[in-house]
Amino acid sequence: MMRIGKRIRERIGRLRRRHALRIAVKEALDTLPTAVCYFHPSGTVKLCNRAMEDLFRTITGRDLQSFGELQKALAHCNSASGIVRDGNVYLFPDGRAWQYSAGEVRTADGSTYTEAVFSDVTALYQKRQELQKQSVELKKMYRELQKLSENARKAAAEQEILNLKSRLHDQMNMGAAAIRQILRQHTASAENAAAVTQFRRAIQILQEESAPPEDDFAEFVRDAAVSGIQVRITGNLPASEPIMGLLLPVLREACVNAARHADATVLAVSAEQRPDAVIVRITNDGRPPAGEVVPRGGLADGMQRITEAGGRMEIRSQPAFLLTVMLPVCTEKITE
Repeated sequence: MMRIGKRIRERIGRLRRRHALRIAVKEALDTLPTAVCYFHPSGTVKLCNRAMEDLFRTITGRDLQSFGELQKALAHCNSASGIVRDGNVYLFPDGRAWQYSAGEVRTADGSTYTEAVFSDVTALYQKRQELQKQSVELKKMYRELQKLSENARKAAAEQEILNLKSRLHDQMNMGAAAIRQILRQHTASAENAAAVTQFRRAIQILQEESAPPEDDFAEFVRDAAVSGIQVRITGNLPASEPIMGLLLPVLREACVNAARHADATVLAVSAEQRPDAVIVRITNDGRPPAGEVVPRGGLADGMQRITEAGGRMEIRSQPAFLLTVMLPVCTEKITE
């Protein structure tokens, strides 16, 4: 009897220690800001802290009994229930955001328990929402800047055309003045011939201006002639409108620079069509640059647009000016 009584007391002691340990573990879990629950292999609750009990009660209005109940409750979270799911984050009516995760935990005796955890990520979620909102605003601003940049490029191109046409009319006036001089007094035959040639050239270009509108490239060639530049094409330029939309501003800028800085009379353009790319090389018969050519203004804008389209633009200054443009045949980036 004494042995039996001793065994009973030992067993009661072990049960008390185990119960005390369970209470201590439960109290420790209850102090956590994270909601935690452990489930038996059968799915019933093994250990659950107060935060998890409160969350489940907010979701369903009752106590948590099994892992299946938790899964079912989470599957029915939507705006109608008052708890909104965003991926693995659940937004509660009090404004807090809880991130859910579940996994298996294996004990020393080989038993497998399911661990369900809700972590309070309210601050991080709000920051992410704020960043997403800022990202949308930045994209909107970027699109507006793109439109402004495009308008600025168009305005710059129109200004260059206006300048070229202004120079044409100056030539016309100079030619008319030279003709008056011929009529008023005797001049050398060489001077007379030069004046008449200049006058005829101005008249011819003015007549071309009154002709029906042509495509953009033909207009570029005509405007180049206005500035005294003959455009010579070797090979076939791309038929793609998006690609030509990128090339034409560069051609115009190269033409203006050839007339302004190199006193050129010919702009040579060679086009090479490859299976995956178009390569266009531009040079002129004028003076070579005195130093390294640094892209500015319209040339820099053109380089930026070509780079954004997945292409590349290179400039060689010596021994002669050479501008090379490489563009991909695929126009997905170009037409964005």
